[in-house]
Amino acid sequence: MFPLILTLIAVATFMAALSAWLRLPTILGYLVGGVIVGPSVSGIVQPGEALNFTAELGIVLLMFMVGLEFSVSGLWATRYRVLMAGGLQSLLTGTAIGAVACALGTPPTAAVLLGGAGALSSTAIAGKQLADQGELTTRHGHMAIAVLVFQDITTIPLLTLLDIWSRGEHPDMANLFGAVARVLALFALAVALTKPILHRALAWVTRHGTAEVFLLAALLLVVGAAFAAHALGLSSALGAFLTGVVLGEGDFKHRIEDDIRPFRDLFVGIFFIAVGLQLDAGQIVEMPARVLLWLLALIPLKILRTWPVLRIAGLGRLDAARCAIVLGHGGEFGLLLIASALTAGIVPASLGQPALVAVALSMGAAPFLIHRHDRLAAAVFGRGAASKAPQDEAMTSIRQNAALQGHVIICGAGHLGRLVAQALVLADIPYLLVESDYEAFQSARAVGLNVLLGDASRLATLKAAGVENANMVIISFNHPQSAARIARTLRHAYPHVAVIATSLTDQETRHLLSVPGLRVYSEKIAAGLALAEQALLDRGLSAEAKDALIADLRRQLQSATSRKAKAQSKNKAW
Repeated sequence: MFPLILTLIAVATFMAALSAWLRLPTILGYLVGGVIVGPSVSGIVQPGEALNFTAELGIVLLMFMVGLEFSVSGLWATRYRVLMAGGLQSLLTGTAIGAVACALGTPPTAAVLLGGAGALSSTAIAGKQLADQGELTTRHGHMAIAVLVFQDITTIPLLTLLDIWSRGEHPDMANLFGAVARVLALFALAVALTKPILHRALAWVTRHGTAEVFLLAALLLVVGAAFAAHALGLSSALGAFLTGVVLGEGDFKHRIEDDIRPFRDLFVGIFFIAVGLQLDAGQIVEMPARVLLWLLALIPLKILRTWPVLRIAGLGRLDAARCAIVLGHGGEFGLLLIASALTAGIVPASLGQPALVAVALSMGAAPFLIHRHDRLAAAVFGRGAASKAPQDEAMTSIRQNAALQGHVIICGAGHLGRLVAQALVLADIPYLLVESDYEAFQSARAVGLNVLLGDASRLATLKAAGVENANMVIISFNHPQSAARIARTLRHAYPHVAVIATSLTDQETRHLLSVPGLRVYSEKIAAGLALAEQALLDRGLSAEAKDALIADLRRQLQSATSRKAKAQSKNKAW
């Protein structure tokens, strides 16, 4: 077990670094890494139960994170469009791919499974790539994820059919409808439990526990949701997604995202390596024509079949083109169906192996397709489609950021942070408080302040606060290590944003001054200067004379502190 985990993490690390160096999608690097260490090339890693479980955990974590981007009310409001788009897309695309399979001499049962597998796209790839591009909440991103969720639901009857046919039996409609009913029951259960139980439980953990307890509670929720779905005979990833959807309505969304993201990135990488293990590189050489035919069915045919469906569902020309390209590839559930059908002998190897290779290749091409959907939309659907403005994209985050152009982000909603926020309110300057402590968050919100629950020391939280459009970040809490980390991150990623931090002691001040471009205000010095100002005024000095004396004293103090900070940096260097 340990050699397997060591190998997987080493491959993931190397391929992620190589992909970043070559400026290629990380997902593609993972897939190539899986091929290299897999049975078709080196044979270093062999598929097995341990690997399958680890890979499935990656899908569970990713689907939970994708679910957090949605809301129950939003999905309910667009349910008819989702059912129409998802149903028509799955039906038309599956029929077309099944027809291709029949033309190649596939038996009807195998054609149904191959058509259903080909109609499925990768929720993992599309969700991650859209998230990386900041497009999960656009109209085309929202519709793409909605269709992908519908596709995931269709895997339930497909897997049921596979199980029935593998036993040599005939399908029973009662089994299919029962599986769909279990999905609806799981979703209703998640909605019913979330607000009265899960939100209160998380609030209690936030008030009385540590950061580690909150992290463990978040992981418990994800794994518990996956287990509940599995116990009902459903996809564990689907259960995690549904729980993410209902938790996305609460105040803990951003903090949960921040805590789980490192685990998601690790296990998703292992998942894509596991997908690469299933790619038989020899099939490309032995049957290139059939692999190419399946690729044509999975990418261009799928895009052309999906676009009119999305137009019927109400998307504009540009959004429909983007969404169709996002969905124009195969998926992990397609791989699962084809591999299982091959194992059960339902699909002949002469058709199943090329299809399996083509699905994996299309998944490798998916990041490129999604990243370049605008250019491809212009090439396939005409330049008029891609030259237009984004059409009122339904992006909640963009609308919020548009209202906060040039705003101030205040890290910490304690007494100092709230005081700064109140001053900005009086000055009519837009702002946003960011607070990780739940009680402080509740206190700030209770007095009507604009506050976000999240850890400001993490870049994802700052992005959620619209740091791209901010012109200043104020760090009002007294944690010099976290403050320095925030300042360094902003200096690297957003150098245009001014950063101000506070400190309690001289040592903290010198530590923070070692960060280039960071302005530091010592609370001790500020309090002393305020007392000095009051004393000078009480002794009869004019306001002008007082201001001049205080300004001169402030310069002397800052100069002395800067000299000490430079001396300390030199000593550390030596």
